[in-house]
Amino acid sequence: MVATCVVLLALLLFQDPVPAPAPTPAPAPPPPPVGVPAASDWASCGSDCLLFSAGDVDGDGFADLFTINASRDLWIAESVNGWKSAGWHVIASGIPDDVSSIVVADHRPEVPGNELALVRPSQADVYARFDGSKFAEITQVPLPLAATPPALPDFPTEPPPYEPASPVVTRFGGDLNGDGVLDVLTVFRCALPHAHYVIRSQLGPNPASQDQDADGLVDADELTLQTDPFDRDTDDDGLLDGWEVHGLPRGIQLGPRVKFCGVAPAGPIADDTLSPRRQDVLCTLSYYDGVDAKAMDGELARVQQLYRALATTNPDGTKGIAVHFRIEPDFIPKEKQNLGWPEQGNERFPARERGFMHWMQVTPWGGGQAQQTGDMGGCGNGWAVFAHEFGHQLSLSHEGDSEAAWCPLYPSLMNYAFSYSLGGDGNAIRFSDGRFRSIVLDEKQLSERLPFPYADLKYLETHPFRFTLEDDGAGGTRIDWNQNGRFDEGAVAADVNYGGSTNAGIRRDHEAIGLGPSLAYVNGVCHFVCVDPTRDHTWIKTYQGNETWSEKRVVPNSATESDPVVVGGKDWGFLFHRHLYGWRVTRFAADKLEGPIEVPDLPRREFGAAVVGDRVLIVARADDDTLEARWFTWGDKPAVSAAQKLETRSLVTPGLAQDPKDGSVKLVTSMHNSRGGIFAMRVTSCVVNGDKLWEKETVWTRGEGSGNGCCSRPVVAFTDAGQLTIFHTGGPDAAGQMIAYRTQKVENAKLDEGWLTCMMYDIWTRTRVPVAFANGPQGAIYAYRWDSGGPHVNWVQTAHDGFGIESRPMRDFDDGAKISLWGIRHSILWMRKE
Repeated sequence: MVATCVVLLALLLFQDPVPAPAPTPAPAPPPPPVGVPAASDWASCGSDCLLFSAGDVDGDGFADLFTINASRDLWIAESVNGWKSAGWHVIASGIPDDVSSIVVADHRPEVPGNELALVRPSQADVYARFDGSKFAEITQVPLPLAATPPALPDFPTEPPPYEPASPVVTRFGGDLNGDGVLDVLTVFRCALPHAHYVIRSQLGPNPASQDQDADGLVDADELTLQTDPFDRDTDDDGLLDGWEVHGLPRGIQLGPRVKFCGVAPAGPIADDTLSPRRQDVLCTLSYYDGVDAKAMDGELARVQQLYRALATTNPDGTKGIAVHFRIEPDFIPKEKQNLGWPEQGNERFPARERGFMHWMQVTPWGGGQAQQTGDMGGCGNGWAVFAHEFGHQLSLSHEGDSEAAWCPLYPSLMNYAFSYSLGGDGNAIRFSDGRFRSIVLDEKQLSERLPFPYADLKYLETHPFRFTLEDDGAGGTRIDWNQNGRFDEGAVAADVNYGGSTNAGIRRDHEAIGLGPSLAYVNGVCHFVCVDPTRDHTWIKTYQGNETWSEKRVVPNSATESDPVVVGGKDWGFLFHRHLYGWRVTRFAADKLEGPIEVPDLPRREFGAAVVGDRVLIVARADDDTLEARWFTWGDKPAVSAAQKLETRSLVTPGLAQDPKDGSVKLVTSMHNSRGGIFAMRVTSCVVNGDKLWEKETVWTRGEGSGNGCCSRPVVAFTDAGQLTIFHTGGPDAAGQMIAYRTQKVENAKLDEGWLTCMMYDIWTRTRVPVAFANGPQGAIYAYRWDSGGPHVNWVQTAHDGFGIESRPMRDFDDGAKISLWGIRHSILWMRKE
């Protein structure tokens, strides 16, 4: 074997030489990828904007946006390093109506940089020397202009992802990223989440560039990372791909809790690492002195879990949104904790970081508030309230996309009805995935069968709604919307969105008043009675329909020292107003006023009154809480019957009304109860027998143990179907302000012994005087005096859906879709220039 090898070696050594093969040429670099540039949201504006253009007027090499709106203002949104747009601001006003286009170019070669020309029928107004806030010179040049708008590349533009059917308004061009290649901007008319225009940008392909989408990530690295080299924000989270790989520009540091993915083959990315293929959102936190930072770490982890549980799909195939926190080391000291979050944010959230991240202050208390589709807010130190307020920043509202609030089929932590508990479990709260969205709730015609499994709807059996449900055995669920104790086959009408509170419709401002308002129907027309802030006179308005009222009529000699009492009848209404010397009464109709006339037989006590038959029943309260009943009539002159002392007592002036079903009088009073409830509201049924009032059964609303409070004169009313309804106020706070409530008698005896109580509007709607209500041919109308502060303190407001039956439909909503397709980008759409 060895010899053979030697022979072979010799043969090889002595062969004729073989020419060496030509060297293999190095592989040519792959051609730059070619594709259609992806569209991304660059700016938004009002739908009254008429003309658009783009061009560089500030000399930074990047095209700025321009528009003219219906008010004839010229606006600019400057480019910030070609990354994003700065916010709009006005640079000229009084733009002529005959301007047909905006052209940005070098119209005046003798002036450095570009100028903006407003083209008119016979000339162009040329604006030159832009200083960041305005143009220093305006000249006129003849037409035609030497420079005209360039021809646009012909490639398609994807519409905004949140509204794919939105139509195109116009297209225009400009060099957004300063590479010398024309980019395209397309204006879309959008209706979601509100009426506006979205301006989407597409960067023109530039084969000479190694980073054709100008996202800070070269095309070769995009291939490695499996990102889109023609989409500067592959995951549409408002952060350019390069920022999530290499770090934020401007030297912005994110601290030890946030990492960057770097250039590595695509694979799973940890939740604490930014990824260009998974939606991420950054938030910097400023803690108040008093916040337990260690305990807050656990709360923040739960916030992150909630957002990662969203059903949104990322380009890397994962679900949800990764929330990242940077916690500022310096706590807000106690001496500065008197500032609101807007002031704190403007002081602590650097302008250079806006457009990249969000900011939130965290206090050691509860509650919170935040911008909606914005980047700042504040909240208490719990995970639920943080997730809720941060949801606002990411564009979520309390209502989803319904006009009406607190939809029971919107089981979202954004809905006040479910902010802290879902199905009775505080740990079960979540964002809604829109699973019930196919059903629209119209409170005027509700079906008591829902096509969803009982297991999915079981949460409605607990607080705050406490509906009765039943599995129908066919994959659906029966529900007792109107709380009448049964499942109706036909449509029912009911106020069902009372979980956070109820309301009486849109509130309309009137003017400041001095005491509690009153409402009463006279001959089918609603009359609105209020006392002037000076209390030297009372005025009356009549309802004209469509939520409008007549001019006020001043009632002569109607000064009063206490809340007036107003009752309405078939032909006349009666206004009782108390003078220092006693009660006076004015008789009124839509076009008449008679009086005032003194009523000496009425003691100088507060009283409630109601029309019973053709008389007015008056029940007055003495300082010892005893009650007396009298009958008032007006024949040739006012007359008052002898007093009848009642067994019922009350801590507040009583309210009363005649029950249309049986003619009895429902007398509503307030007393402390045996269970420790103070000012607890109760109803006494009384039978009228001649001039006598026979007191029958007395029941505590919501049961004696509930302590359903009533701390001012209540209003007693009935729906058209005869359902007893009471409007009342709860206990006053230290400033004397009270929240109003509506309590209704329902047939479902299992619900608080047959009573349903709902807060009116919200905890911020407060008053120091009794509220008002009247139901009649022109509708159910509610009124109250706003005493919670602000520019309209002590103003009276009216609302015209008094029983809370919404005219606006409501439905479920997909929170994650709105965040992913809209809010995550538009909350940081704008950037500040350094």
